Amino acid sequence: MNKIIFIMMLLSLTAEADEGLCEKITAVKKNNQQQLERFTLTQFSFDYAGAAVPDLAIIVHNVNLPAQVKQVTFGRGKADYACYFKPLAILQGGEGGEGENFWGWHLLWIEGGAQTGGLFYARIDGTAWVSSVPKILTELSPINPQFKLDGQNITVTWQQNETDFTANMQAVSQDEGRSWEISAIRP
Repeated sequence: MNKIIFIMMLLSLTAEADEGLCEKITAVKKNNQQQLERFTLTQFSFDYAGAAVPDLAIIVHNVNLPAQVKQVTFGRGKADYACYFKPLAILQGGEGGEGENFWGWHLLWIEGGAQTGGLFYARIDGTAWVSSVPKILTELSPINPQFKLDGQNITVTWQQNETDFTANMQAVSQDEGRSWEISAIRP
C-alpha cells in the first residue's frame, strides 16, 4: 500500500514539473461533487525499462487530490524529439451539460516532427481511463487542423502538402469518433 501511495506522489510531483516543457491544451469540467477539475493533454515522460520515453498523457488536477497522470499513448514517442506530441484538442464526450451523459474525452494531436508528423484521434474513457487505439487521420504533416464537435458528429479539417499542390482534407465521424470517413474537400 505504501508503495502505491509513494508512486502516485512521485507521479504527481513529476507531472507538475514536466507540464511546462511542451505544448499543452486544457479542459475544465465539474466532477460529481461539483468541484472544478482541470484536464491537461500534454507530453509526459514515462519509464520504459529504465529509459525515459515521451508519450501523450492527460494530467488530472483536482483541488483535493494530488495531480494524476493518465497515459493516452503507449511507447509511441521518440526520445530524440524534445516535444514529439503536439496536443490540438481535448473535448468532453457525451451530450448534455454539467456532466450529463459524460463518458470521457475526444483527443486530437500531431505526432512527430514538423515535416513528418501525422494527425491522430482517440477517445479516452473518463472513469477507467482506457484509450481507444489512436486513429491516424493522415500520415502527412497537417496544416491548420480544426476540430468541431456537434453532438455525436465530429469533423476534423486540415490542409496537407501533396506532391505539387496543397489539398484540403476532412475526416467526419457520425458516431462520436468510433468510425471515420476521410476525404478531400472539393473547392
